[in-house]
Amino acid sequence: MQRDTCIRRMAALAGLFLALGASAQEPSYRPEEIFVPQTSEFTQHHPLAGITSFDLSPDGKTLAVEFGTQEPDKTIGAWVAVWDVNQQRLIGAKQVDRDIPYIVWYRRKIGFSPDGRMLLVLTGPRLVALSFPELKILYAFEDRVLPENAQNQMFIEGFAIAANRLAILRQYDNNSDHSYSLEVKIVDLDSGRVLARWSKSGYSRSISLSPDGNLLALTINPVPWGERNIPAGENNGFIVKPDSGEIVRALNLGYAAGDAEFLPGGTELITVPIDHGEAQFYPQDAVKVWNVKTGQVERKLGYPKYGVRGAMSISANGEWAAVTNVWLNPMDLKFDRGPTRGYARLLVWNLASGRLVYDSGNLGREYNLGGAPIDLLMGAGPPAVLVRMSASGNRLALGGELISVYSVETARPGPGS
Repeated sequence: MQRDTCIRRMAALAGLFLALGASAQEPSYRPEEIFVPQTSEFTQHHPLAGITSFDLSPDGKTLAVEFGTQEPDKTIGAWVAVWDVNQQRLIGAKQVDRDIPYIVWYRRKIGFSPDGRMLLVLTGPRLVALSFPELKILYAFEDRVLPENAQNQMFIEGFAIAANRLAILRQYDNNSDHSYSLEVKIVDLDSGRVLARWSKSGYSRSISLSPDGNLLALTINPVPWGERNIPAGENNGFIVKPDSGEIVRALNLGYAAGDAEFLPGGTELITVPIDHGEAQFYPQDAVKVWNVKTGQVERKLGYPKYGVRGAMSISANGEWAAVTNVWLNPMDLKFDRGPTRGYARLLVWNLASGRLVYDSGNLGREYNLGGAPIDLLMGAGPPAVLVRMSASGNRLALGGELISVYSVETARPGPGS
């Protein structure tokens, strides 16, 4: 019964996608659902409990999902499951960590290397490099600590991959005295050998390498959450040399940024606001595209009714930008109610024109990764909904507890249109 309900819901959502996509501004962008891993035989027998991250391979043919499990001895484990999207079948599964203590600062993330030959999996205490498709562990970095020592430790916050380099972001955030510092490691992707290491003060959840690996971007916000505006004269976006941390350009992004990514060519940087509690500013929130050389905003990608915040994904060909989030009215939140009343939404822009070409409308609650309303409101924890695009943008994965993979049809205006 549950599976039939899921399939019917997916069919309805697919119709919504097609109907809305048909009315989008040119060039058109029409997603059509082709695969839901939660309906596969594997997940019927081994439920994907606690999904924290997923990624599409650059060619869009493979979906990799990281999920947590409750082990027989009551500890937490981390697994990777990999599906062939075309054939809709599981092609690999591997446990990559176990005995994970519950620490609120631990982050989870999974990502393919740009050439698709490796998977990087951040389990919380461990960053594991796996060969693909063999899923053989090549090397690992570990920051495993006991909960009582958590405030005196740095944690792996995220990573970025480009040009056979792996950049690892570690964060120390002692909330008791509001002292924050970060460390960046630059690693040879093949061997795991550390090439450089440097530190800065501040708080960051975002790290990005330019496609050639010659530049690195960090967003360093004044506080982890709850603050939108960055005062004039203060900078919170930094483009640096990966090997030394030397600042090449500092930017006042205008808002506390949740993510920043280089566009192909490395001459532009795209940023998205972090979730914040200042509802009066929501319609003003926008994705910004920056000129790396001049430090000026070249264009904004907005959504006037609700503004833009949340998780972001850019196609490697530089054509498309997608953002997902749970859009909700903060005045609708009550502290005595756990589930949110908001719904997930997917927005897609054409980067060349800056036009919004796709708006999904409200999606079901099952797409949310979860979290109490106050966590979503204050920007704490992971994004509520994730989106991942293939290199060409011809496929897109969307979701949280429910993941859907879409094939994307694009069309451009014809002569005289």
